[in-house]
Amino acid sequence: MHSFIRGAGWGIGLYLCGTTVVSAQAQDNAEFLAQCPVRAPLFQLDELKPIRNLSTDAIGVRANQADIDSETSIASFTGNVEVQFNNQFLLTEQATVNQATGNINASGATQFTDGYVQVASENFRLNSGENRAYLSGAQYQLIDNGAHGTAELLAIAQEQVLLTGSTFTTCPTDNPAWQLSAEEISISEDEAWGEAWHAKFELFGVPVLYVPYLNFPINDERKTGFLFPTIRSSQKNGFEFEIPYYINIAPNQDATITPRYMAERGLQMQAEYRVLTDDGYGQLNLAYLNDDNSLETEESRYLWRVEHAQNWNQNWRSYINALDISDDDYLNDFGSDFAGRADAQLYRHARIDYLSDNVEVMLRAEDFELLGNYRSPYRTMPQIVTQAHWQGPRMLSYGVFSELTHFQNQEDSRDYASRLHVEPQVSLALEKPAYDWLTELRYSYTYYDQTASDSGLSENPSRGLPQFRMRGRLNLEREFNWDNTNYRQTLQPQIQYLYVPYRDQSDIGIYDSTLMQDDYRGLFRARRFSGLDRIADANQVTIGASTSVYNDSARELMRFSVGQIYYFDDSEVNLFDEASQVSDDRSDVAFETRFRLGQRWFINGAVQYDLEQENTRKSQTAVEYRVNESNLVQLSHRQVTNILNDDIEQLGLQTVYQVNSKWQLATNWYYDLQQKRTNDALLALQYNDCCWAVRVSAYRRINRNLELQQFDPMAGEPEFDNGVSIQFIIKGLGSDNGNLLELIEQSLFGYRHPFYLSN
Repeated sequence: MHSFIRGAGWGIGLYLCGTTVVSAQAQDNAEFLAQCPVRAPLFQLDELKPIRNLSTDAIGVRANQADIDSETSIASFTGNVEVQFNNQFLLTEQATVNQATGNINASGATQFTDGYVQVASENFRLNSGENRAYLSGAQYQLIDNGAHGTAELLAIAQEQVLLTGSTFTTCPTDNPAWQLSAEEISISEDEAWGEAWHAKFELFGVPVLYVPYLNFPINDERKTGFLFPTIRSSQKNGFEFEIPYYINIAPNQDATITPRYMAERGLQMQAEYRVLTDDGYGQLNLAYLNDDNSLETEESRYLWRVEHAQNWNQNWRSYINALDISDDDYLNDFGSDFAGRADAQLYRHARIDYLSDNVEVMLRAEDFELLGNYRSPYRTMPQIVTQAHWQGPRMLSYGVFSELTHFQNQEDSRDYASRLHVEPQVSLALEKPAYDWLTELRYSYTYYDQTASDSGLSENPSRGLPQFRMRGRLNLEREFNWDNTNYRQTLQPQIQYLYVPYRDQSDIGIYDSTLMQDDYRGLFRARRFSGLDRIADANQVTIGASTSVYNDSARELMRFSVGQIYYFDDSEVNLFDEASQVSDDRSDVAFETRFRLGQRWFINGAVQYDLEQENTRKSQTAVEYRVNESNLVQLSHRQVTNILNDDIEQLGLQTVYQVNSKWQLATNWYYDLQQKRTNDALLALQYNDCCWAVRVSAYRRINRNLELQQFDPMAGEPEFDNGVSIQFIIKGLGSDNGNLLELIEQSLFGYRHPFYLSN
């Protein structure tokens, strides 16, 4: 489900071109404002009883005493006077009504409402001919949203409120943190926006901004205009200032243009367009810096991204997601909402899918761009994948998988290949509550038409390989009681046998294959490599088991899994070197653990342990105390040995803590235990109440410099970038999501939920 949120809340923007000032909205803060106190009405009219059978334009009056002058047609009323005129109600102690003209005058304290606004004033005058009411010395409040203020003179006519010498605020308090004061304010009952002339914006009673004309939101409708700015400062970019300009194109379309000034680099222009339909959505993002002042070159730096999904009908759908940057250091220097600063590659793909009961067809184009000085990958331009499957008699099923792919080297147009792969299969599946069994037989045939520029490659190699797999699982469970609480434990042991004969594949180029991770689930895969350029030979048995504990609400409290592969023969097929071959009798032991202790504690761990070398190859652990999105602490540890002849070991700490209803703190810290240094650190503090919010953050992160390669990221002294950021939000004229979790998710090493640490 996709929906627009920018501009869906309150907002104000200042467009000072000539005398025109328009407004815009920021992100929706309805959830936060729901926690704010509701401003009490100026007065209660629950006991007021409308006068029955009162015709349109007729004036009805109740009072303790009435005096009617027959010569002047003026009626005077005193004592608990209630006046009703076209769904407008007036309460006062003394009022006069001109029966000839229909004019009403009231002196002294009065209370007036028309169902849209409540007004308490010093006096009241109604010109019934113009259907216009005047109240002086007025204090008013909009009934629907609690916006309120004062006015020297307030006029109400034809569903419009005009205020002279007035103030306006949506703060629920009597002493608001901010307010608008203007010579004149106009508010229309059937419009979402008010207008102000010669307006001053005041913070804590101090005028901070004057605009000759301003319009501002009354409800949550979007409107074109500026959003609130963000101010930052960093060593690389210097002083930064950005102010988004929001354009409300249509109910299902909008755009945002954001100038971003960086003192050390120049002016960058950013733009975003979004569209939402019943059957799909789309988004286009652009960022462009004509000349980076911090670099000697005069080349422009840019980012563009397009995403679109569409369901054309019941069978056809399409999707595209593409991102491109001008240089490898763009993300490190400027950041992005669509890729992390630590990302090592960009992935772009577009696809069209056809789906039916028995056949699935996909037409796809995909492209990987590696960031840094690495081997240029191949584009898939295009790829056609077909998966057909049928249910046979009893437990038999049949299927055919086919793929036709063309690969093109990104940097060398003379380096290309086409691949045809056909893979029929037959399987026998038996499923019972206590067990399941799968026997599978496949035969894959692959044909290549490739350039043979590299030594050892053939122009038209082919490969035929059978594959046989059997897998069986038991599903065991028991009930037990511990500490007077009922629990259910499940145990699922499983075994798999896999056989794939050896074929020499050294004359085939490597276009889309890589080694997959051997975690617990990976031990039961049918292949060791992704893609189809290398299919590893196998004669092996995998044994594993997983056990879980559930409470009486079927919530999983604990899971422990362990597995290992036993090799009967060495696997001779490799990728780029012999390191990807299998020469041991058994694989690393893969462990996975998950614990949920009570409602707030989560523990997740995954380990790959080498029994031959008696050391840990890979491990990752996360311990999290989580109350809600605003209160959590996570401590994590990651370790990988022998990566580029080096070991990686990192310790991480992420915290989001709601100190009280107004103050929130967030930290993000990653420490390299091998290099004895902090690679990424962030500290953010946010004050947030119903009237305004301010967020101050400071960071220190490692500067990757992928293109310049100024340092070896695995050793030596790297460069670091330090910076601060401040964002000020006015509630009711702008908003904030009130949650710092998203901020630490955007760090170099962002937050991950412990159950999805591998993602």
